[in-house]
Amino acid sequence: MSALRVTLVHGLAGSTRLWDACRAEAPEGVRTTAADVRWPLDGTAGPGLTGDPAGLVADVVRGTRAEVVVAHSFAANALLEHLASPQASPLRAAVLVAPFYRPRRQDFDWDTISYYFNRFHLILEEGLHVSAGGRLDPEVRHAMALRVRESIGPYGWMDFFGAYLRTPALPLHRVRLPVLVVAGSDDRAAPVSDARALAGALPAARLAEFPGCGHFPMAERARSFGRLLGDFLAPPDRSAGAPSADAPLEMT
Repeated sequence: MSALRVTLVHGLAGSTRLWDACRAEAPEGVRTTAADVRWPLDGTAGPGLTGDPAGLVADVVRGTRAEVVVAHSFAANALLEHLASPQASPLRAAVLVAPFYRPRRQDFDWDTISYYFNRFHLILEEGLHVSAGGRLDPEVRHAMALRVRESIGPYGWMDFFGAYLRTPALPLHRVRLPVLVVAGSDDRAAPVSDARALAGALPAARLAEFPGCGHFPMAERARSFGRLLGDFLAPPDRSAGAPSADAPLEMT
């Protein structure tokens, strides 16, 4: 039997390095490909902000011949938009890691905008900290995060926040495939409440929460993440004893 083709997609300012640890823990029978996504930044794609993130993810899915996609952060939202569209790829399953989701338009207010506008560089700092294995000096990390923020620019930030704002309008009833929603309990970027709400809104979703974990559970809890992925992707006869999708699963 051929290996299951699983494509890993990083977020807006991420890189394939964020998947290194979890790829080392990939379950048996799974062949992973970490896609090096070149998100267009700073409005370079034209007047439509950074272009079409959902379309870019769709191109990655087709290009890698993915059967399952594991997408993180901004990429998770781009994948979700693609799956909710009439042109959705025929995937076997999807894994949304640290997604952004709010079910109602009134869940967004001026404080929400202020929070994400003024703390955006802190999300980038956390990514640099994790990808460097905690070896970066804090001052160097802060300076690097500010440079990354400048490269993303206002257009890139608007594309991120615009994707977040669109989540209440997504026709999630169209997403019929099995979906695993993964969250860290201490995520300051995509709060665990977002993941819980999204898992509850999807027709066939299972929620997994990592206690004491931040925005990058695939790197912070690589071994547990690999085990979780294996359980989720196991054939029905092997996953019969797995926790129900109706209840959150906590991973240590």
